[in-house]
Amino acid sequence: MKVAVCIASIAAATSEAANPIRRVVSLLQSMQTKIEAEGEKQDKLFAKFQCYCESNTAKLADSISSAKSTLESLSTDIESATQDRTQTGADLAD
Repeated sequence: MKVAVCIASIAAATSEAANPIRRVVSLLQSMQTKIEAEGEKQDKLFAKFQCYCESNTAKLADSISSAKSTLESLSTDIESATQDRTQTGADLAD
């Protein structure tokens, strides 16, 4: 009995392997599985990239506002130092 089952399964496997339509269908199903897996992987990578862009945009905006405030304070310091230098030059000239 077991021998008959083994022979039948081998015959079925051979007929499936020999059937070109079955091979094409199997290849298409395999391709579909691979493409779906690649799509999911790409979606995950895009989500990471989008998160990276959003977080870096916020960090960059904070950095720009910090640099602007530093620029303003340095400009004030430069003007103050220039006035002090002018005053010191005038005091030395007298």
